Amino acid sequence: MLEYFFLTLFLSTIFAIAGLGSAVALVPTLNMAGLTFDLARASGLFVNSVTTITTSVLNLKKKLFDFQFVAPLVISSSIMALAGAQISFLVNTEIVKTIFAYTLLVIASMILFFKKPAKKEGKHSKAILLFSGAIGGLFSGFLGIGGGSIISPILLLFGYDAKKIAIGISFVIPFSSIVAFLSYANHIELDYLLLAVVGIAAYIGGMIGNYILHHKVSSATIKKILALALYSIAIKMLLV
Repeated sequence: MLEYFFLTLFLSTIFAIAGLGSAVALVPTLNMAGLTFDLARASGLFVNSVTTITTSVLNLKKKLFDFQFVAPLVISSSIMALAGAQISFLVNTEIVKTIFAYTLLVIASMILFFKKPAKKEGKHSKAILLFSGAIGGLFSGFLGIGGGSIISPILLLFGYDAKKIAIGISFVIPFSSIVAFLSYANHIELDYLLLAVVGIAAYIGGMIGNYILHHKVSSATIKKILALALYSIAIKMLLV
């Protein structure tokens, strides 16, 4: 259990510095460390729920909640997270792992090369928000990762402000992650001690990462390191 604790603590800390969810790296890492892929995905969803609920509460206290922006994302991502989780049980695990690996390559490339377009946001487009939430939710349930890593780039491409996205996503991820996690809980035997261990580690790592981030450590450098780490994990998954 100590191995899982420190792996989660380390990944949660460095990903929090970059303002990203750690499940995208945590799931394959826990799988490589000995957990079954299904249990690793369930653990990743649980970790996402713990870390983003904390962030959501802080944002609520600061009155940063924008219902018109968040509601379509929550609705579509929650529905599709459930669908994605159900679909994943119908697909061979090795195929899911391959899809996961290629998803990591795409996310790593976005982290490394994506540039935010000029801001052109006006009124919220419900169609865009519903579409973005649906795609993010589907990946969240299917792969056991935070849908935020999928939703954020899509919204950036449509010209939404990065700060608004970051705040909004913190409200969205808990819903899609919890829905997908409960779906996994109905299909596999959960290890509640493991969930407690990774949950505590993720909470501590998130707090440490957030503290470091707000003391002006360069997130750009951290993002480059994260991208390279995701590339390495993806390549290892494809070669194994």
